[in-house]
Parts: sequence; structure tokens; C-alpha cells
Amino acid sequence: MCENSNSGFGNDKHQKSGSRDLLLILIIILISIFSGFILGLLFAPWSGLKTRKKIVEKMKDIIDRGKFTLAEAKVMGEELLEKSKEKVGKVSSKIKGKSQTDIR
Repeated sequence: MCENSNSGFGNDKHQKSGSRDLLLILIIILISIFSGFILGLLFAPWSGLKTRKKIVEKMKDIIDRGKFTLAEAKVMGEELLEKSKEKVGKVSSKIKGKSQTDIR
């Protein structure tokens, strides 16, 4: 019984060590992101104003593409829904022993 109570203390130390490891990993990731940002600014081929303008243009382009893609997906989804409804209608009419013209 004494061994079981001691093993609980070991698990607590292991959990604290895991938390420290996770914190260390997060700090390393944040430092890496920050250093990449700084290096990107140092080696940027354009001035800050031109870079911001290019970023804004790219973001507008990405947003426009996204809107277009969403519109296409909506149309395709509606077409698929209509086709599915037609197929369900045909199958249900076959099950009921009726033809599609009898339903209308």
C-alpha cells in the first residue's frame, strides 16, 4: 500500500515536467515566428509601404477568389440537392408502385 501512495508523487513530478516541456516548446515556437518576421522585414525586396500595398492587393485577390469559390460551391450544392430530390422521388415512386408522372 505504501508503494501506491509514493507512485502518486512521481506522477505529479512527471506532470510538472510535461508542463514545463510544453511551455518550453511554445516559447521556442514564438521566438521562431518572431525571428522569421524580423528576418523577413530585413530582407524584404520593397519598402514597407510597397510591401503593405502588395499584401493588401494579395489579400483582396484571395478574398475575391474565396467569394467566387463559395458562390460556385453554393450553385453546385443546389444542383446536387435537386438531383438528389429527383432520384429520391423516382425511387420512392418505384417503391410505392407509381410512376413519376402519377405523382405530378
